[in-house]
Amino acid sequence: MDFSKSQKKNGVFYLTEENLVFSDVYIAVREKENRILSDKEVALLPYLKRYEWPLREKSTERFLKYIASKNNALQILDIGCGNGWFSHKTATVSEKHQVIGLDVNSEELKQATRVFQKENLQFVYGDLFEMESAFKEQFDIITLNGAVQYFPDFKVLLTSILSFLKPNGEIHVIDSPFYEKNQIVAAKKRTLNYYTQMGFPSMAANYFHHDISTIIDFQVFYHKKRSYLNRLLGKNDSPFPWLCCKKSDKIFISHNK
Repeated sequence: MDFSKSQKKNGVFYLTEENLVFSDVYIAVREKENRILSDKEVALLPYLKRYEWPLREKSTERFLKYIASKNNALQILDIGCGNGWFSHKTATVSEKHQVIGLDVNSEELKQATRVFQKENLQFVYGDLFEMESAFKEQFDIITLNGAVQYFPDFKVLLTSILSFLKPNGEIHVIDSPFYEKNQIVAAKKRTLNYYTQMGFPSMAANYFHHDISTIIDFQVFYHKKRSYLNRLLGKNDSPFPWLCCKKSDKIFISHNK
């Protein structure tokens, strides 16, 4: 896409006005958790043998294999790209694919542009709810990788990015938590307790727990098989499903009634 008319700072294109309210708290929490990664560490992702990264390595490889199976050139949007590692891995599959990493965290986007530089990869700052006209029917694939929990309403999110898709476009949800309805209250309490103990109770207001019923119509491309044998053999994998829906799926019809 052509962003030549957009403001560019530190390699990042800014399509909407910068808002630091969320990103400042998010970065502060990550610092308290000792989870701010150096440029060298980010360059290794997801092949970093710390935290949850060995699990995310497996979910990433599955998605990259899926993209590699596509013969046509793809326009791909990675929403909530953070420091850009997943956008970069997607862009490395083929030079014919054009990938955009989108986020509202300037600090992580600046790191993304420092660490990952490819001709077919761009990093963009923007509030997606203010960008319908800019991205209208531009993308073959939209990814939400470990990002849905930062959006208050999953159905509203889907409806908003629907207009970004081409007629046969797809949305992929990867490494993202969903909850049974009777689990949500307890999950919210755990989240509030965690961030309160960390000294950032306001962060709990930016972390959302989505009802698993909202994904009932999605295609399940992967779901972890929980078994004693898998644990015994050390077959650890992402506890979250890989989900896909297409623009033509009934889920979009029902969401827009």
